[in-house]
Amino acid sequence: MNNLILIILSIILLVSVIAVSVKSISMGINSRRNINNIKNEDLEDEDGELNNNIENKFDDKKSISEEIIKLKKLYDDGLITEEEFNKAKNKILS
Repeated sequence: MNNLILIILSIILLVSVIAVSVKSISMGINSRRNINNIKNEDLEDEDGELNNNIENKFDDKKSISEEIIKLKKLYDDGLITEEEFNKAKNKILS
């Protein structure tokens, strides 16, 4: 009789743990979906095109890289000193 009660209590406890785990896992999955949906909304505007802000940020980074490359070429050609190169590079990066 004691063994039967112990088995029943163990089964009830096991079912409770499984129910709590399933709920937590499903909440995590829903959170992940929401995060992905938010990221997708940020990437697309109403027309389904890329958001201009993201494109502008990419263009800004590209232009910074191009400016530093131009400065490096001027430095390599001896048209500016190392001090001028570093000063200009730091100004571009800030």
